[in-house]
Amino acid sequence: MPNSDNSWLRIDERTDVLASLAVCLTCLQKVNEHPIFWKQVLVSLHNGLQGALVCHLSGTAQMGALDEKSLRKTHEWHEKDRAGKIEYELSYEDGWQVHRAKSESDEFPPQRLADAKTLFSRLCDETMRAEAAGSMIVVTEGQINSFERLHSLRNGLSHFAPAGWSIELAGLPKITLDCLTVVRSIFEGDWAFRHMSSDENATLAETIECLEMHVKAMLAHSASAA
Repeated sequence: MPNSDNSWLRIDERTDVLASLAVCLTCLQKVNEHPIFWKQVLVSLHNGLQGALVCHLSGTAQMGALDEKSLRKTHEWHEKDRAGKIEYELSYEDGWQVHRAKSESDEFPPQRLADAKTLFSRLCDETMRAEAAGSMIVVTEGQINSFERLHSLRNGLSHFAPAGWSIELAGLPKITLDCLTVVRSIFEGDWAFRHMSSDENATLAETIECLEMHVKAMLAHSASAA
């Protein structure tokens, strides 16, 4: 993600996925020598998957990844606006004319994302088709179980209370691969990352492939050692 202007960090929901998976790959390459890096593998993988879900589910109206309350309030606002019930007033900002809501009740409602488990469930939720432009993705029971395990581990690792905690390493590569498979399905759907530059798109494809190859090698090594 080269940036000729080093004075600013420029990031959006798509490049955030790329950044998260790049961190995931860097840490995954170190876990055999330093298992502590599994923490950052799991946290960054969760971030990348959640970001991919948001990109996939957000249709042109940007509502498919909202929580139920935000979704309902946004629909209500648009209905009022179409009916001419939203009042605007003209104001000026930096010399430009802008139309703003006249009162607090006319303001566009705050947008709040649905939680990760809700987003994951919407991948194959037919009732969300009106809001989400990405195609439906069928996930296996194993992928669902792996995501739920990842989500639980990420919550524990991100909100670490003062305590000792032991995590069995043997199951982590499969969890990682299952969740990466979902990310790949989203990537190959051609909707979520359609606005990425060709260089960013190629980098994301390469990062996903490298992650999968690394995890598959770990799984193969474990199988041969058993």
